[in-house]
Amino acid sequence: MVVVLALMGSAASADAKVKKRRTTVKKERTMQSKSKAKATCMLEMVHYMWQGMMMYPVADVRVERRDGKVVLTTRGTVGEEKEFVLKDGEQLLQQALKIIERNRMLDYSSSYELSSEFQVLDGYAWEFGARLTDGRKVSSRGSNAEPDGDGLADMQDLLFNRAKKELGIDD
Repeated sequence: MVVVLALMGSAASADAKVKKRRTTVKKERTMQSKSKAKATCMLEMVHYMWQGMMMYPVADVRVERRDGKVVLTTRGTVGEEKEFVLKDGEQLLQQALKIIERNRMLDYSSSYELSSEFQVLDGYAWEFGARLTDGRKVSSRGSNAEPDGDGLADMQDLLFNRAKKELGIDD
């Protein structure tokens, strides 16, 4: 009788181990599919514009996928629009996407304004927009006010520095 119970306990233990392993494999597959879904979502377009009271060689930059290429379009405060096809455009879009995700920029409000009780004589304005391949997008702007965090500053550094490089401008 003791031998039969021991064998039954061993079989139940083996069944539990198999069931646990199936559950673990199922969870791993689910996590992998979520990871793949996230990894396949790419940045389709990113745009950033910044204007202040001075003249700037780069004030507006847009990077977007167009006809199988990644194109950077830039404009200064006063100047014509110039376009550049980027050989490493995918990398630039990936860097921009990391900034967007890290700073939760898709959650930005549509508008940021300074309280009307302040009179601004030398202010600034900005616009930010992005569109992802999964359909998510954001369009946000501000005048003398902006969302918390480093997202806008990081995006400006990334895009404006790249535009200056393409234009041959040294800082």
